[in-house]
Amino acid sequence: MKSKIGIIAIMGLLMVVVFVSGCTDQTNNQTNTSNVTNTTNTSTVKAFDVKATMTGPSTAKKGTTVSINCSVTNQGSSQVVDVKAQSQDFNRNLGTINAGQTKSFTWNVYIPTDSEVQEDFGDNATVSNPFYIGGFAVTGTDSSGSIRTINSNSLNINLS
Repeated sequence: MKSKIGIIAIMGLLMVVVFVSGCTDQTNNQTNTSNVTNTTNTSTVKAFDVKATMTGPSTAKKGTTVSINCSVTNQGSSQVVDVKAQSQDFNRNLGTINAGQTKSFTWNVYIPTDSEVQEDFGDNATVSNPFYIGGFAVTGTDSSGSIRTINSNSLNINLS
């Protein structure tokens, strides 16, 4: 029985030695703890990276017209052709926008009075505060011939 226990102990010790030797560098007998990280430095260039923004006043009065500034910027690496900006109130053909180029335009929006809204929608109708202006859509054709669409931000104008 003692010989079986001795053999099992020797086998266990041998397994530990084999395991430890696989985890050490035999030339300097130190544990190998190197972490290998493979990184690849790549640069992704987008053929269609267009940004549409809309800015306007933060406050306005009912019964006035406000100017909304719209811009479309090509942040991509190649030109975008047949660019159009559209909303329910306008349809602008911006043509070709080269890489890094911005095209801008102004859009005027009338903010009605409560009485003007009530003429169309009844005595209880009022102008919402803040006054909400939805964004506009931009479509264009990228360098591969695909038609792409993005949307601008929307605006809230506080009424005083």
